[in-house]
Amino acid sequence: MGVTDKQVAALTAQLAGRGDEHKRLFAELDAEEVGFEYSALVGAAVALAVDRRFVENGEIADRKAVIDFVAELRSRTLKAAEALDPTVAEQLILQNLGKGDISTLDNKTVFGAQIIVLAGLIADEQFSEAELTSFMATVRGVAETWVSNAS
Repeated sequence: MGVTDKQVAALTAQLAGRGDEHKRLFAELDAEEVGFEYSALVGAAVALAVDRRFVENGEIADRKAVIDFVAELRSRTLKAAEALDPTVAEQLILQNLGKGDISTLDNKTVFGAQIIVLAGLIADEQFSEAELTSFMATVRGVAETWVSNAS
């Protein structure tokens, strides 16, 4: 099965700050979907958002830019500070930039960090609804490729 409209809608709702809608749609996904297609969707969104933030004209930002972003992200709310391990977040971003390794981390830890990092990156983008829709269409295309290649 590929990425579904409901999976895209759930992540879009979360990234747009529509918490109740996200919770409702996410609750309708089964565990297999969350563990495979939805996780691929989140991973693709993180990869694209990290590139948007940390790669400019083919130049990858240095480690300090990643550390500064994670520190600033954790400072936004007490909940973010408590939920996001800075080392995990930094490694996640660096891995997406080809400079880190998350192979020793379990899937739950990675997924949790992805959600928080992604939310921060998207909040900083200040997308309009149309821009978020366009971003998510690109994300979906990447995720569908990953899912089909993994099958």
